[in-house]
Amino acid sequence: QGNFIVIENNGSPGKDQDMKGWTLRRKIDSKEDIVYKFPDNFVLKPRSRVRILSRNASKGSINEKETLVAEGVLTWGTGTTMVTRLVDANGEEKALFNQKFQ
Repeated sequence: QGNFIVIENNGSPGKDQDMKGWTLRRKIDSKEDIVYKFPDNFVLKPRSRVRILSRNASKGSINEKETLVAEGVLTWGTGTTMVTRLVDANGEEKALFNQKFQ
């Protein structure tokens, strides 16, 4: 529905992931990229996940520890082809999720 994106840290126990400088980039069809920059102080613990809500998503029953709100993202959007990338502070792609609907 374009309300949120979930990122999961499948790393080894004891390996926190500092997300300073990391971004999520989402491309829907031929539209301009939607870009979200993680907060400088955000760390994703091993074997945990975070839900990144769009500004328009319902925030009724959120667990603040496991949720971020992308205030600059009205909606994560939907389309025929959606490509979501997780990019680290060095510009290296760490994850790619490609969705295609017909």
